[in-house]
Amino acid sequence: MSELEPIYVDASECTLCQQANRCEGNASCWCYKEKFPKELIDLVPKDLKGKACICQKCLHAFNK
Repeated sequence: MSELEPIYVDASECTLCQQANRCEGNASCWCYKEKFPKELIDLVPKDLKGKACICQKCLHAFNK
């Protein structure tokens, strides 16, 4: 029997590009003013969903 290894997630890194996401984690953050398309969120690996924010650069690149 094997145990699942916990996955370390740095909440300050984008879940797509691993660069700084600059999320403040509260309502004054830039991410609260943006809309994240479901198709973009679907690109986040399953084990990272809901653990850290997608950065502005990835959001804007996706929306182009």
